[in-house]
Amino acid sequence: MQGYKEFLESLQKMTDVRLNIAILLTCLAAIILSSPDHFILDPVPKLIPQSLILITSIRLVFSVINTIHTMISKKIEKQKLEAQALSEKQNKEREKELLKDKISSSIDELDVFQLYIIKKLIGKNNASHAKGATLFSLCNLNITYVVATGERSQSVALTSIAKDILEKKFNNDISQLEKNAATRAFNAMAEKEISSFKLLLEKDVTKTTWTDRNGRLHYSPSEYIFRNFSDSIIFEQPQKGYEYTLNSNLRSILEKY
Repeated sequence: MQGYKEFLESLQKMTDVRLNIAILLTCLAAIILSSPDHFILDPVPKLIPQSLILITSIRLVFSVINTIHTMISKKIEKQKLEAQALSEKQNKEREKELLKDKISSSIDELDVFQLYIIKKLIGKNNASHAKGATLFSLCNLNITYVVATGERSQSVALTSIAKDILEKKFNNDISQLEKNAATRAFNAMAEKEISSFKLLLEKDVTKTTWTDRNGRLHYSPSEYIFRNFSDSIIFEQPQKGYEYTLNSNLRSILEKY
């Protein structure tokens, strides 16, 4: 009796599906082939194969249920991963759109110095400019990024988003941005500064130096004002020494003052 219990316990530990099917089929065959009054495996009790049929049947049903459960679990996990991936993708797209809107608004508010750098970059892979607050601000606004750094200058390029905005929204034409920035700049100037800039309307080229009879170089009061805006879109670029030419796009703006 003890040996019979140990045999059943060992069978319960057999989890291989194919083995359980083999046991089930063997036991069924033994019972079917036996006559009612004589078991084919005598002296083995008929109760043993009957018990095995019950045990293996339960195991096979459990295996089927477990397989179905595993398949459903994997499907649910796959759906969760797909939903998570979709959510992450949507979040990235949303963040990109928010960043794009932010950069677009920043471009609309660029000043005359920042636009000077942007104008140099349009249609180019990169351009070099002296280090300073203007360059730093453009990088901080995600409009440009640093390509290379020198001792006194940095080579910068437009970010992909800024480049896309300038191409699609402005068609790489920043003339209206120049007018808006110049208007803000002129509005912030003192009357003395405006008077100096209005001199640019009188001549195509305004020279801010002269040489006296002794050969000494002198600067006009306008030179000290113009010098502060030399690296801006207010003047035509490139400049030639102390000769300044008003950006033709801004003539109608300056005439209002």
